[in-house]
Amino acid sequence: MSRPRIPGLLRRFRRDRRGVALVEFALIFPMLVALYFGGYEVCNMTATYRKLTDTTVELANVTAQYSTLAASDVSTVFAATSQIMAPYSTANLKIVLSEVTTDANSNATVTWSQAYNGATALTAGSAVTMPTGLASPSSNYILVQTTYNYTPTVGSAFISAVPMTSSIYIIPRNSPSIPYTG
Repeated sequence: MSRPRIPGLLRRFRRDRRGVALVEFALIFPMLVALYFGGYEVCNMTATYRKLTDTTVELANVTAQYSTLAASDVSTVFAATSQIMAPYSTANLKIVLSEVTTDANSNATVTWSQAYNGATALTAGSAVTMPTGLASPSSNYILVQTTYNYTPTVGSAFISAVPMTSSIYIIPRNSPSIPYTG
């Protein structure tokens, strides 16, 4: 019985190139899959954020066209979110719709506030910090604040929900202020 020579086997193995592509593919494949699904999640998250900002702007635009708001009007405005956010679910969407009034020194306070889907309304009379240069003395603004918790489709077992927020101030269009009649 003869024993194979180890150095000869190693030289032969080093020269044999069959299967190298398969081994390389097996090493690269997991990274390609992660890159593909990661790209998918980034695109989906970006599209969801775009829908969130669209929802924020549209709610402000619709609300700014009212002269007064009743509870049924606010419900109608909030109900529009499902159409604006489509095809994304509104189950994770929270909205705070408020009117903010500035005094003669441009100090802003909440006039009224309504919440949607478990959000917390702002307290009437509480101070609001407006963006620099936006507040005019003795003016009224509609403030819409939205929050959305994006849950990844593919990696939800590894990645927790990503919070997204958007807000906008807009001036009432048909009257100096929009009283809430409840």
